[in-house]
Amino acid sequence: MALKTGKVKKKPYSKKSVKRVCKKQCRKPSNKGKEAKVRKLLKLAKSGKRKK
Repeated sequence: MALKTGKVKKKPYSKKSVKRVCKKQCRKPSNKGKEAKVRKLLKLAKSGKRKK
């Protein structure tokens, strides 16, 4: 067994991909015009704070 302990850190999204995902999410009717909210969700998601 490997002796690695602790979780492997995920690379945070690059600014570009955040923008891209944000755009994609904002196209959903439920998120229309809520760009700030979407960005906040993304931030949470990438730091792993948001439970799936």
